[in-house]
Amino acid sequence: MAIFDSHLFDNASGSVGNVTMCRFRNRNVVKAKISFKSKKQSTAQRVQQARFSILSALARYFCPAVQAGFPGKSYSEARTLFIGMNQKSVEIDEETLAATVHRERLTFSKGNLTPPAVEVTIHHENREVHVKWQRQALSPVAKDADDITLVLFDTATQKSRVYPLGKRGTPGETAFPLHKKFTPGNTLAYAFAHSSVNDRASRSIFIEVRHKS
Repeated sequence: MAIFDSHLFDNASGSVGNVTMCRFRNRNVVKAKISFKSKKQSTAQRVQQARFSILSALARYFCPAVQAGFPGKSYSEARTLFIGMNQKSVEIDEETLAATVHRERLTFSKGNLTPPAVEVTIHHENREVHVKWQRQALSPVAKDADDITLVLFDTATQKSRVYPLGKRGTPGETAFPLHKKFTPGNTLAYAFAHSSVNDRASRSIFIEVRHKS
C-alpha cells in the first residue's frame, strides 16, 4: 500500500510533480514535490480590483454621506450600493493601474427624483459656509416635501460632513461655521434630495463652491 505524505497536499491549488517511490521502514512511500501555480490575472481583473480598492476607500471617506444617502440601510448595504453606482467615477489606466477619481461624478444616493437647486459660498476670513436652496417647479419627480441634504468634503483630510437643509418646496438659506479640520480652498460640496414619504431619492449633484475673502 502506498502512503502519501499528507502535508504535501495541504494546498488544493498545488500541482504534483517529480513523483518518486522509495522504501522506508518496510513500506512503499510516495514522495512528491508540490509546485504552486498562481493563475495570472487578466487586465480586466486587475483594473476592476484597483477600481474596487479606490471606491472602498472613498466609501470610508464619505461614510456619513453614504449612510445619509441610503436611510434605513446598514453601512455595509449602503457601501455596496455606493461602490456599484460609482464605477464610472474612477478611471484606471490599464498599463500602470494609476487611478483618476472624478469627484464631480460621485453620487451618494440613487433614484429618479430631480436633484435640488443649491448654492454654496464659503467666506474664508470668518470660515463661514452660506447655503441657499431654491424652490423648484413641482412634478412627479420633484415634490414640495422632498428633503434636501448637503455634503461637504475636505480633499486634504479626506473627511466629510452631512448637513440637512430643508424642504424643496420652501426656499431658504442658512449659515454655519466651516468644520475646524476643513480648509476653505479644499472643500467640495454635493447635494441630493430624498422623498419624505417613501424611499425615492435623486442622484447627487456636484456644487461649484463660491469663495469670498
